[in-house]
Amino acid sequence: MSFISGFFWVMAVISGSTLLTLVYLDHRKSRIDDGIAQFRRHIDALSPEARRNSVQRNNDERWGR
Repeated sequence: MSFISGFFWVMAVISGSTLLTLVYLDHRKSRIDDGIAQFRRHIDALSPEARRNSVQRNNDERWGR
């Protein structure tokens, strides 16, 4: 095996492992459950009047009103 083919082989292994690590970390940090929990915390922080408006707007969008 020549130096150049060995160098490209090592670079391919490093690039592939880096890509797999980045995909794993990105998938791990963003899940739909996290977004739902964040939305619920946001709604819980609103005043009762603001919460009522947000829930009503969501229901209107959901049922196509």
